[in-house]
Amino acid sequence: MKKVSILVLALLLVCSLSSTGLAYTDIMTPGGELPIVTGDYHLVIGTPAIATVTDYENNHLTQYLRERSGVDIEVYLFDAQEYRQQLQLMTSAGEKLPDTIWAFNLTAVERESYGRQGYFIPLNDFFADGDLAHFFWDGMKYVPEQKQELTIKTGLSSDGNLYAFPFWLETVADAWSFGLLINNTFLDALDMEIPTTTEELREYLLAVKEKDPNGNGIADEIPLVGHTSWTGDVINILMNSFTYYPNVDSASQLCSDDEGNLYLPYATEEYRDGLRFIHQLYEEGLISDLSFSQDRYGLQAMTDLTGDQPDVVGAAVSHRSFMFASHATAERRTHYTTLGVIEGPDGVAFTPTHAVEPRYTSYITCDAADPEIAFRLLDMCCDPEATFTIRYGREGEYWRWATEEDKAAGAYYSALGYTDVLFTSNDMKLAWGQQTDEIWNTNAFTWQPIGLTALTPGTVYENPISQYNADDWRDGIVARYGKCPKILVGSLAYTEDEINQLGTVQADLNTYVNECATRFVIGEMNLDTDWDTFQSTLEAMGMSNYLATAQAAYDRAFK
Repeated sequence: MKKVSILVLALLLVCSLSSTGLAYTDIMTPGGELPIVTGDYHLVIGTPAIATVTDYENNHLTQYLRERSGVDIEVYLFDAQEYRQQLQLMTSAGEKLPDTIWAFNLTAVERESYGRQGYFIPLNDFFADGDLAHFFWDGMKYVPEQKQELTIKTGLSSDGNLYAFPFWLETVADAWSFGLLINNTFLDALDMEIPTTTEELREYLLAVKEKDPNGNGIADEIPLVGHTSWTGDVINILMNSFTYYPNVDSASQLCSDDEGNLYLPYATEEYRDGLRFIHQLYEEGLISDLSFSQDRYGLQAMTDLTGDQPDVVGAAVSHRSFMFASHATAERRTHYTTLGVIEGPDGVAFTPTHAVEPRYTSYITCDAADPEIAFRLLDMCCDPEATFTIRYGREGEYWRWATEEDKAAGAYYSALGYTDVLFTSNDMKLAWGQQTDEIWNTNAFTWQPIGLTALTPGTVYENPISQYNADDWRDGIVARYGKCPKILVGSLAYTEDEINQLGTVQADLNTYVNECATRFVIGEMNLDTDWDTFQSTLEAMGMSNYLATAQAAYDRAFK
């Protein structure tokens, strides 16, 4: 708790920027005590209507929130696609807003705009009050120390106010799911070891192309293939053996050195070296053309084979689940081993990842008669029992606390230091993603930092394929975990003037770079004769101004 106390003191300095006065009601209990109120109290939550939720009024989660908080909760449903436009129309027309709005995925600019206009109230003082934010601060013990301060800081608008309640959603695997899976039956047939360097990878891919590892006498092997869906970018994966390049989930392509000096990787010679290597693989016929056009299902058709169909894929850039219709039971799942990082010629060996940040999607509006009660309701969601109920459903049916037997089995990610076992949802009923009146099918207001989601037991499966699938993926994630620069650049809070100045330059640069990277790899652009033109075009598009503006925003927040 000492670390949390230090954070509270630091936050108190930030909170001096806001002027919201706190006025407690007579029926509200002390912070951390439930129910939140002891008398009749009505409160309206606005949230987008998820299509898979069959009933909100009689939903188990709605009833749970009512019973545990003591608040008579009314759910006001917005359209799942048009909720941002609806909010804009309501504020423009001067209509009364719900007391609190949950799961509204607004941009940082929209969030600040509603805050500055007074529609969303600043929450700085609420977090500075140790009683009101009881479960929030208690739950900070599950947030890694280096990320605790970011929980508040990353969500601050350029005016210094926090207009949204931050919630964490981070699992061990998600940010490290980008990489290669290699065909171990081909390795055995070729009498080769798992490659750990770019040169070893090239030697393996050449052998796949030339030595018929599937043994059918036909040159039908595909050495390396990816896809255009999530986790399938061949260039992104291989580039990280030359220079760090964030994955598609990153807020931008901005990178940082260890001192907080920002740069764009595609303006470096290391990026050109990476493109040279990838182009070489392509020229040698080791990367399939389909990598740049097919979606995940195209890859699945190549790998999810049955019967006497011979394997054809030597290595794939993908998430495991995209390679098979049912990756936990697919016949060929055991043919593929999840790799860690591949070291480049200069010793670079990164995993493309991104800065996992809190979700800032829940707000308290100007029409909340008692914003402290609305805040306490959000704070209650940070309690593990509440979070698991929001995420999975009722205790004992959809999730349960770990038993002594679970604890004795050990934690799934014990290799990363997560040795405690707290809960599990294995072999229990599933509501998530289903047509249901059990939960609201959203994680937007759950407190799931990595230190909590990792506290699950290892599982023993009767099906050997399922066991291999779980163990192999875990081992691959462990091998990739933490292989990134010291500083990862996430979302930046730009001022209104900076936003107007930048316009669409970030998106425009990203589109142009991705287009040119593919053209360099397949030979439509030449890395010797066209490189200077590529760089000058980036400059003409506003690259230096973008970088300077981003550096200023980063310095305001983190230096």
